[in-house]
Amino acid sequence: MKESDLRNWHRALGILLAFFIILQAGSGFLLSLGRFAVPGTHTHEESYKSGHANGEVESLWQESLEFVHHGGGNIGIIYRFFVGIAVLAEVVLGVMIFVKIEARIKKN
Repeated sequence: MKESDLRNWHRALGILLAFFIILQAGSGFLLSLGRFAVPGTHTHEESYKSGHANGEVESLWQESLEFVHHGGGNIGIIYRFFVGIAVLAEVVLGVMIFVKIEARIKKN
């Protein structure tokens, strides 16, 4: 496959994948921050037990983040599976582009 084709695929997949990576990484980051602020709040059940003054708002926020990050039942599992496959494809395409660039540099 030509380097230009690899770059086009890599670019197109990267643009499509960026939104989903932001969702996954961002929700995971915010969940982790919440865990540092109030230990033991990674699951919504624990956030109900923690007894915050504004527990309803925080638990709704927490529940929303959890749904985005690792919820959704079977559809969520399929979504995360395809996001993972797409990330792996990005890595493979990037490595292939790198190898082609290195081969071109060594020729000169």
